[in-house]
Amino acid sequence: MRLILVPLLLASSFATANECQFSAERNLDIDAAGLQALRMELGSSDLTVQGDPAATRIEVRGKACASEQAWLDELQIAQNRQGGKVVVKAAPRPTHNGWFGKHYAYLDFVVRVPASLAIEIESGSGDTHAANIASLAYQSGSGDLNLDRVAGAVSVTVGSGDVVANHVGSFKLGHAGSGDMHVADVQGDATIGHVGSGDLGFSDVHGSLRADSIGSGDITLERIGGDVIIGSIGSGDITAKTIGGGLTVRSAGSGDIHHSGVAGKVDVPKRHEDD
Repeated sequence: MRLILVPLLLASSFATANECQFSAERNLDIDAAGLQALRMELGSSDLTVQGDPAATRIEVRGKACASEQAWLDELQIAQNRQGGKVVVKAAPRPTHNGWFGKHYAYLDFVVRVPASLAIEIESGSGDTHAANIASLAYQSGSGDLNLDRVAGAVSVTVGSGDVVANHVGSFKLGHAGSGDMHVADVQGDATIGHVGSGDLGFSDVHGSLRADSIGSGDITLERIGGDVIIGSIGSGDITAKTIGGGLTVRSAGSGDIHHSGVAGKVDVPKRHEDD
């Protein structure tokens, strides 16, 4: 018989949604008076954030689940204020060696906030859902991000995982290692730093769109109000439709460039000029 040891950090992937042998609430209520921002430092926790214009406090509702009582006790949260910002931090998952079988320990959150509060999220591997918030600065190692109705700026840096964002003020992607990204209805500009792999889709961007470098994967652009400028793309295709400004692609690898309805000048590498 082969004995398989699995780190607890990965254990929740073996636990179904109904598995919660030992559970406890981990809740906080924070007066939002004088606060401009909430920062969540999550590790591997899943998070749902809902903005409410009528809310006057931050309501953090956490659920801790574990297969062992001792591990449940280690799943805790803490808060501290840093000027106009409050930081809510989840303790790291327990890391116990020498066990085997179906063991798990995880801590997930549902958070209700005033809709005017800026949100910052630092996540290790959990998924995040957020809606009706003022702005978002998001960093994650892995895990998916789903956004809907962000009034102001969205800034994203991800190692891996998918991103879906709808109805945002502006969108900035600093870096993405892998994973797909679909962004729709951006009131301002969209900017993309470096993307390793994964498909990108942007539609109904009222401002301009700029991408520094895309390694592999396709990029599809539809109904961009201003200029589109792509620094480089490796092996993926570019599809651009209904562009209010010009289309510039400075460097392209093995993929194809398709464009239609470009109001301004088209400037693409020579072999793509007639695409």
